[in-house]
Amino acid sequence: MGTKDTTQKRLEDFEDIFADISNVLLYDGEDVIKENELETVTAKDTYTVEHQIHEVERDVAKRWRHHSLHISLIGLENQTDPDYKMPLRVICYDGASYRAQLNAEESKKTYPVITLVLYMGTEKHWTAPKQLTDCFKYDERLSKFISNYKINVVELAWLSDEQILKFKIEFRNFVELLRDTRLGRKPQYSPIQLKHVHELLQLMRVMSGNDEYEQLLKQTTNNLKQKKLKGDEITMKKIVSLGFDEARAEARAAGLAEGEAQEKFATAKRMLALGKSLQDIMLITDLPMSKIQELQTEIKSA
Repeated sequence: MGTKDTTQKRLEDFEDIFADISNVLLYDGEDVIKENELETVTAKDTYTVEHQIHEVERDVAKRWRHHSLHISLIGLENQTDPDYKMPLRVICYDGASYRAQLNAEESKKTYPVITLVLYMGTEKHWTAPKQLTDCFKYDERLSKFISNYKINVVELAWLSDEQILKFKIEFRNFVELLRDTRLGRKPQYSPIQLKHVHELLQLMRVMSGNDEYEQLLKQTTNNLKQKKLKGDEITMKKIVSLGFDEARAEARAAGLAEGEAQEKFATAKRMLALGKSLQDIMLITDLPMSKIQELQTEIKSA
């Protein structure tokens, strides 16, 4: 299993995170699904074809129940790239879940299955089919006999600011990172208290490809031990602020002074020569990413 898959699932599998995602995407942010009403179910479903057992595995799935009533099964599927066969995959996931209900002893107590495809791409919109009939060519005269199947694709990086603000806990920080990456701007973090610091920072690291978040995680662990951070003060804004202070102190110690435009350019060029990441250079110098990339091009062409 890839690192991205693992880190995505790890954060989403927490009941509070899962409930928050579901409430925003299914109920427009209304607090309908409670975390204590969710129960983890195996992400694997099996079905039998010609006496052979086959298995399909979801990314994350939870059963939502109120008292003894099963209301729904909700599944999350993570995609960093558009998948042309996604409708086929989703119909298999959902069909296996319905088959499990059909085989259950209490078969009268059936409930709907909902799958949300969380698209985490930042460079382009979802370009793959969103319904079954777009996956193949067929005689149009047969269209009225073909049962279509639509999937729910959520383009996280393209959610509006208003929609993003409806996330109540730290998944908002991750969605903000995707949005800001798409817009090519410095991350704008919400002051939300974090409960799952390790999982959030690890996910940000693997999705952005920026080791800065690994360093922030180490700094946060040390700051908690040294009581520079209190448990109820852990927010991305606070973590990043402390991280910037330490990074700037290191920069000054290395002679990378921050100043006006020309001094910043000189600092950026030295850091580029040292192989520092563009994100680190942006954080240290406060130069826009476009200017740093321009300086990088100048150095390569020199």
